Amino acid sequence: MILIQEQVLTSPSQLDVVVVRIGDYEEEVATADDLERLCKKLKEELQRGGCRFNSWYIRIPPDRLLNLLKKAYVKYTQGVVGTGEVIAEFLEENRLAKSLYRTITPTLSSLGLAASGKFTGVAIEIGRLIAEGKSGDVKSRLRDLVYKNCVLKEIIEKAEDCSELERAVEAVLTAYGKSVRFDELKYTAELLRMVHPKCEQCDLSCPSAERLQTCAERLIQLSHPHMRELFEKLDISLLPEHLDYVSVDNSTYLLSVKGTAKHIGMVLMGGPVESADLQQLKMSLSKLDERVAEGVYEVYIKIIPILEGEGCKTLKLLIEVVRGDLERVSKIVKLSS
Repeated sequence: MILIQEQVLTSPSQLDVVVVRIGDYEEEVATADDLERLCKKLKEELQRGGCRFNSWYIRIPPDRLLNLLKKAYVKYTQGVVGTGEVIAEFLEENRLAKSLYRTITPTLSSLGLAASGKFTGVAIEIGRLIAEGKSGDVKSRLRDLVYKNCVLKEIIEKAEDCSELERAVEAVLTAYGKSVRFDELKYTAELLRMVHPKCEQCDLSCPSAERLQTCAERLIQLSHPHMRELFEKLDISLLPEHLDYVSVDNSTYLLSVKGTAKHIGMVLMGGPVESADLQQLKMSLSKLDERVAEGVYEVYIKIIPILEGEGCKTLKLLIEVVRGDLERVSKIVKLSS
């Protein structure tokens, strides 16, 4: 939005100074040269489809970002607007390393949430919406921010569907000559998944085979509590909630321990099957077994969605965990979305 914010008469011998606000950016126009510079900037803005920010630095999980913005709003109501004090207090309250400060501040800047050491108006607004529980409005404002970042906007436009986000992130950032970090790839994709229109189809209350094709990560998340039980049965010391996963394709995810880049396992997604027919399930597991090899990874997790019933179907998952020495255990669980 472009707004002529104020007009100041400096003296009879001088021109009026007009302050033009473009989003969180201000431009003073007092001379013909100032006006020409502003027109050039507006032209560039229109040509670029409204995106302004060129940094691709997204290095914190989206849920942590939202919690920080909620904290920023609370502190704003107490008269604090500086990012330094808020971030320091946030890290201390959540027992996070102080070194994370250097990943948080560039992330805020790249999304237009902070400028000149202060939280922007839109950051405070999002924090207020979070505090009020208005998740739909939060998503809408985040979507606006993402489209103002030229790199993120390009990634969304490149990804034809939700399952291609990770590959689009890597392709676009690599094209900019950037060596892509594992955490940056993951957190950028997670943020875009929150706002990408094609990622809003994972309501599993009345699932279909077509819908499940784009909901692999949602199914993995819903599987976590049941994975833990299977891990314990195989004496695997890892906890599913401590694992990160990144998409290789829409049926394969590489596993790593959070905070590391070493791949220690794989999640393999099978195609949906109609009804829990034992023979059909065995065939699906056998097909996924073609990608399991002894001694390569510490753990493999195989997930096969099962659709049952007529009309509005119910959803179950066959989950099988395979240890590195090929010992395995499985179970069928009924999900609630």
